[in-house]
Amino acid sequence: MTSGDPLGALPAAVLADVLGRVADAGDIAACRLASRELLTASYLCPRVRLCAADCARRRRRRRGEGRAGAGPPAFRATAGNLASLLGVHLRSLSLDAADGQGNPDDAMWVEEGEFDEADDLHLTSGEAVAAWAAGPAGPVLREVEIADYWPQACWRMAEALPLISHYCLNLTKLGLKNAWLSVDGLKKMQNLTHLTLEFVRLDDEDLNQLNECFPCLHTLNLIGVGGLKDPKIHLLQLKTCHWEVSNVPQSLVVHAPNLVSLELKCVRPDRLSLDTPSLSTLKLTIEKLGATFQVDGLVSLTNLRIESLDLSSLFPALVDSRAIKTLELELPESASQYDLLEAVNPDYLLRMLASISEVKLAPRFSHELAVCLALSTDSGFKSCLKKLLIHVPQSEISLKLTPLFRICAPLCEVTVLFHAESADAIRRDAISCMQRFAGIRWQWGTWR
Repeated sequence: MTSGDPLGALPAAVLADVLGRVADAGDIAACRLASRELLTASYLCPRVRLCAADCARRRRRRRGEGRAGAGPPAFRATAGNLASLLGVHLRSLSLDAADGQGNPDDAMWVEEGEFDEADDLHLTSGEAVAAWAAGPAGPVLREVEIADYWPQACWRMAEALPLISHYCLNLTKLGLKNAWLSVDGLKKMQNLTHLTLEFVRLDDEDLNQLNECFPCLHTLNLIGVGGLKDPKIHLLQLKTCHWEVSNVPQSLVVHAPNLVSLELKCVRPDRLSLDTPSLSTLKLTIEKLGATFQVDGLVSLTNLRIESLDLSSLFPALVDSRAIKTLELELPESASQYDLLEAVNPDYLLRMLASISEVKLAPRFSHELAVCLALSTDSGFKSCLKKLLIHVPQSEISLKLTPLFRICAPLCEVTVLFHAESADAIRRDAISCMQRFAGIRWQWGTWR
């Protein structure tokens, strides 16, 4: 056996795939120095991640070691050079200059001192995007993620979307964060199936350009997207959507006949329209349901999560006359004691819970439920409840859950999660109380 590089027996393509799983450009550079075979394979690497914070730490470390030489290239130039180096082999590119910055909903209130007039970290600008997209890597890229530096990006409209649509014709997954995005000149991207826009200002107030230019989306995530007026999602192939809406839009419309999962977080829109006949899972966080709430069917809805105090409106709209199998309930963080009692009649709430096969009660809801059940007077109705999960809080108020256990169907499986810091006496008293219900199958656990 000859001595030499132990990696020499592996094909370069295999080593390149391994380096691609490492992803971070700094770690890849270290691997290149460790082995001649890894050096060769690094030019074939399909995936790479470049983080400005990591680059800065490495530069500080080198300065601390007293290394001489010219200053490092700007982060934007490094990204362009890296894409040029890997060329047609690059499939996934991730650029991160966020450094924990970003809140586009507050962009108009940014103080003058918080703006950064430099552009060395402005990754969604036309110049920065063209540096890597206009080269050999652009047409072969499949995935791109960019997290911009908000103090530099918030006051500059960026051309990232139009340029990416022009150069990256085979892109299937795109994520942009911390930017003010223009849609002027945006072209149709037939291959794009996953889009995430997070903490951005989007110059497409009705989402018309998004609907037209990304018609084949299967997954859409709009997290804290500002600049919307009367947004309407109209995507015929969409299957999964996560939409966290600012408090500005008064009208929200989702027209997606193939949508199966929707997570929607909003405040109190005057109009909410869901034209989603295939929807099976809905996670809704809402302060108050507007006067105009329209659902076209929701005939497939079986899994529902509600985080709201407006249960007197949401239950009739989403639970009554529907075959809901799994219901999860939580209260807003701002909810105070007795809010649940004021929001919904205790007996009506119990009847709703008894009509569901599986119920999950999140921590805040579980705590306030004990107060609400104290005024319950009726539990003599037929129950379908077969599976119940409840979080028991630290306080002794948790022992007043007897009306809830009474509506459990025979052989119901009840999972009781005690708070990790609950006193032993509270646990013993709770277990003693629950043992009176012999027809229930109990499971125990903890939560924090």
